[in-house]
Amino acid sequence: MDDGMFHYESCGLPNIRLRNGFTIKRTKYGEAVSIHNLEGLHRAIGLNLVNNKPTTLTAQEVRFLRKEMDLPQVQLAALLDVSESTVRNWESDDEARPGITGPADRMLRTLYLEFVNKESKVRESLERISHLNRNQYEQECLEFTEEDGQWLMAA
Repeated sequence: MDDGMFHYESCGLPNIRLRNGFTIKRTKYGEAVSIHNLEGLHRAIGLNLVNNKPTTLTAQEVRFLRKEMDLPQVQLAALLDVSESTVRNWESDDEARPGITGPADRMLRTLYLEFVNKESKVRESLERISHLNRNQYEQECLEFTEEDGQWLMAA
């Protein structure tokens, strides 16, 4: 903190610096830092990532957003229709492992925006789709009926 800014590493991201919004307390064990409105700070970090970052998310950023949404890797994997090991690879700092792909990156950003805005339509839809059994949907003929000017799947 030589420049008066606090290097905030506890969020798991290497590049977060705070100009203010924190208090340094001296204790008998050394310095302790208290961050004001930590939830608001994490929201601001997440929104900046999903709205302003022009390249795909890094491993640390994927992990940060997933943890902010309080999703285990297995649940994020189900929502994005990938394996749990794929999510684990996205969050790995190993340069040899593939990072998150463009479509998954965009969907993760969408999920985070929905989480922040407290809406549920996207996540509900993804959860419903992820639970569909593909084998059960092997029909040769799909039948629809019109009722009151609206088309519906026939029972």
